[in-house]
Amino acid sequence: MKKRLPTRPAPSLSVEVFQPEPNTLYNLDAAAHLAGIPRRSLLIYCRAGLVRPVFQPPYGVMGFTEEAIYKVRRIEYLRAGHRNDMAWLNSFFHLFNEVERLRAELCFLRNHK
Repeated sequence: MKKRLPTRPAPSLSVEVFQPEPNTLYNLDAAAHLAGIPRRSLLIYCRAGLVRPVFQPPYGVMGFTEEAIYKVRRIEYLRAGHRNDMAWLNSFFHLFNEVERLRAELCFLRNHK
């Protein structure tokens, strides 16, 4: 008779969604972990100007807000789904930020007539 090995449960295919806490700063390692990317990728995004860390005095330690983590997730989604390069991503987010600024300006002008 064959000896049966204990079976392990199948790995879960569900995604655990993490909601970063508002008004909390995460260090580089924690932000990379929460965004699901390597630390090096997060540093590359910072160097390219796609994500801006908050520098904490007195030593200039990088901190990342929940908005930065969400932005990194969007970057990863665009890169994985569309295989876009950094120049395209930079242009995309520059245009996205400009649209948001114009929307806010239009809303302000409509409310102050």
